[in-house]
Amino acid sequence: MNGTSDFMACWDYDQPAASAERFLALLPHLEASGDRQVLLELKTQLARTHTLRHQFSQAHALLDEVEQQLTEATPRARLRYLLERGRNFNSAGRRAEAQPCFEQAWQEGLRQHEEPLAIDAAHMLAITLPCADALRWHQRAIALAERSQREEAQRWLPSLWSHLAWSLFDLGRLDEALALQRKSLDWYEAHGRQRQAFRARWSVGRILREQGAIEPAWAMQLALKEAMEQAGEAADGYLFEELGELARLRQDPEQGAEEFFARAWFLLSRSEALASDEPERLARLKHLAKL
Repeated sequence: MNGTSDFMACWDYDQPAASAERFLALLPHLEASGDRQVLLELKTQLARTHTLRHQFSQAHALLDEVEQQLTEATPRARLRYLLERGRNFNSAGRRAEAQPCFEQAWQEGLRQHEEPLAIDAAHMLAITLPCADALRWHQRAIALAERSQREEAQRWLPSLWSHLAWSLFDLGRLDEALALQRKSLDWYEAHGRQRQAFRARWSVGRILREQGAIEPAWAMQLALKEAMEQAGEAADGYLFEELGELARLRQDPEQGAEEFFARAWFLLSRSEALASDEPERLARLKHLAKL
């Protein structure tokens, strides 16, 4: 065990329970090492695994424990604490309480020259704000990532382009959104990030549908489905949902929308987060699947 980067390599954000088990396995070693800063940082990430599972009270309890042990000698741990406290508030729908945490984290990150964590804070703050304000914070994060000499800061760029694209999408600025999603896709493909490239391709197809380019969007999503199957990727409910929407628009009896919606509902209904945050979406899928 040799610092922050080691325990951050334990993360699989799609599998928070498995990530938590790996963090817990590291705790005794860190407690014995006496490295209080790294120990507290790891505990903030353990709290995040609770947040991702919507176990908000457990996350807050762990963050309370971390907060009590923060000192001037643990500045980076304080920065991570602010980020995870804010993330927990945001995931629980308490955005007004999340925003000051992210604003403090942004300032702390700049002061400590921790560009990757400052970028994370700006990105999260953008998520909590209306589109017009979100644009400003995404642009700040992108500017910081572009001028940083740290690779981990620069690795934020494709994600930031994608999030900025969705803000533009919500504002109806579809051409700009599409250009940014394509830019994100190109980066992921150039760097061999297959899973992220799949998501970026889906995003490009979604914007094409919004622009009325139904046939190109249909071709892209079908090709994505085939590519994911060939790569052994797990079936994706959002992809089947999008195929269902496109099949409805195409009105092609050979490609019935009901089957796509049924598969989407089956996959997405297993998501606790979606069931909690978007029950109407799941109900609509079930209705369209005629289940």
